[in-house]
Amino acid sequence: MGQAQTINVWTSQELPEERLFRESIQYNGRKAARAKSEHRRLQILEATLRIAAREGLRGIKHRAVAREAKVPLAATTYYFRDIDELISDAFMLFAERAGEELGCFYDTVNLVLDNMPPEALVRGGAGREALASRLSAIATAYLDQQFAQRREQMLAEQVFLMESLRDDQLAGLARTYRNVWVAGLEQILQRLDSPAPTRDASLLVSVVLGPGYDHLLNRQAANPEALEEAVRRIVGLVLAV
Repeated sequence: MGQAQTINVWTSQELPEERLFRESIQYNGRKAARAKSEHRRLQILEATLRIAAREGLRGIKHRAVAREAKVPLAATTYYFRDIDELISDAFMLFAERAGEELGCFYDTVNLVLDNMPPEALVRGGAGREALASRLSAIATAYLDQQFAQRREQMLAEQVFLMESLRDDQLAGLARTYRNVWVAGLEQILQRLDSPAPTRDASLLVSVVLGPGYDHLLNRQAANPEALEEAVRRIVGLVLAV
């Protein structure tokens, strides 16, 4: 009989930051009692996000949102008392969906770590370079998808984050949204034997936001080779390879 192989199994558990973020998602508009009503409410919020990405917050007006959502004007005022409530709930929807996407990405990374030999998770261990290559490919694919297919979502994110500098309620959600980014990365970095996982996680979030802003500013498709090289360098520094 051969020697049993050691398997690292990561169990998905809700982090305190994730729970705080989930609890921070508080919609203020009128609640929908029926599925049809909920569908219409979502239509309105999604239309608001599209307008925010295209025109900024100045373009969010009840009439413009109703036209974008293809619903009667009375529907927007029925679900949302005023523009501030509409903007706040649109940011809630954006943050909720973005948080779900981020959670799926972190789950993918942790699944990869589960299937790596234990020594690859240790700084200087065998298989570390292969792990770095694998993680670089996953991170590059994730970012490339964001840049190529979610430009509208990235624009909306920038708009709402700027508004959070002036709105206390949005500011609180923006902070917990960032904290979820950092907490998920910190947990991964702990598994990767980082000597300073909290500091490195915060730095990584700031570094990742940079290319996204540059992509929006330059209004051009991301260069796959340049993106891959940048991600490879970042992952290499984090894993010390």
